[in-house]
Amino acid sequence: MAAMTELLAPTPVRDPGQPPEGQSPRPAFVGGLLAAGWAFLAGALPCAAVAVIGWFATSGGTAAWALRVGGDAWLLAHRVPIELADGEMGLAPLGLTLLPLILLCRAGAWIGRSCAVTRRVDVPVGAVAFAVAYGGLAALVAVVSRTAEAAPDVSRAFINAGLMAGVAGAAGIIRARGYGATFWGSLPEEVHAAVHGGVTGFVALFAGGILLVGASLVAHAGTLLDLTRGLAPGPVGLVLLLFMCLAYLPNAAVFAAAFALGPGFAAGTGTVVAPTGVALGPLPAFPLLAALPAGEAPPGWVMGVLVMPILAGAVAGVVAVRRYPTYGVDTSALRGGLAGVAAGLIFTGCAAVAGGAAGPGRLADVGPSVLQVGVVAVSTLGIAGAVGVLATRGWRWVLARQRATRARDEDASPESPRA
Repeated sequence: MAAMTELLAPTPVRDPGQPPEGQSPRPAFVGGLLAAGWAFLAGALPCAAVAVIGWFATSGGTAAWALRVGGDAWLLAHRVPIELADGEMGLAPLGLTLLPLILLCRAGAWIGRSCAVTRRVDVPVGAVAFAVAYGGLAALVAVVSRTAEAAPDVSRAFINAGLMAGVAGAAGIIRARGYGATFWGSLPEEVHAAVHGGVTGFVALFAGGILLVGASLVAHAGTLLDLTRGLAPGPVGLVLLLFMCLAYLPNAAVFAAAFALGPGFAAGTGTVVAPTGVALGPLPAFPLLAALPAGEAPPGWVMGVLVMPILAGAVAGVVAVRRYPTYGVDTSALRGGLAGVAAGLIFTGCAAVAGGAAGPGRLADVGPSVLQVGVVAVSTLGIAGAVGVLATRGWRWVLARQRATRARDEDASPESPRA
């Protein structure tokens, strides 16, 4: 009976991130090397698989060519420029960039859970090992993928992928070990309010950009269908084309938000797409480009999108003050303004990585001007954040006065029990 009881006793469940009982955890350096291999395989293999599926659906190319295309797409997600025969491709699909970022953060968290990260110095040791190994694997892919028609930059592959892995991996380690919560708790409330409101305001501005792209695609549905039919992708190719459009949708949303801010963006060298006017040149047959305005002067209703950044800044300020309230009018306005400035800075960073060269000739310059968009975004959203907080407080004061007046009138009424 005792033996049967021992057999039926539940086996203790071990956290997959923890070493077996009685075994000392691996050093952070070793964990960084292992995590880099896992993050590389988990990110590069899906890109290669999609490229091979596309190769099966077409009649040209070879399996090696398809694998090189998948490797180039994975490198492009890390903002690694690819030298073409007559130009350069460096426009990173931000939607695809999210895949390695998420994987790198998870790999860093695994290092923090499973490795001997007991001292603060272990965090940079693990992060540096992780970054060097991941950057080396990216450089290896760049070397293997090089051809006469498309040659990824090997040094940029090592630097860009290594920096991305170092930052994301360190963030994952810090979060897994609880250092991030401790550091965040030590910051003053003004910083909490600015970050909280800034992230919310950026999300509002980015969501507005997505809505603007969607509305423009609906308005130019005929052009969208013509571009898609002209490519004749077939069923499988249509799905892959949809994936490509979704991968570049975040870039388009940033461009649309830059349009709403006023400076606009370039769709090629010597071109501009802004509310004040549109000047376009020859463009490739890519369905997402159907969202671009058709004429030289945008319709009058387009000027209404200029209110979108103002609303985003107001949202940033109001959310910051609601989450971290303060009683003084001046401190509330300052807190709301700082939240708007934070939202503008976050958007400026996204604008800096959303553009790049998209091919030969005029396509060497695609995206917004970082300096112009940054100045307008920071100033517009910062002022809107402060004004939004003041307007909200003024509206609440008016409502409070109205309620007080109604209560006083009811008390003075002959029918009132108090009268």
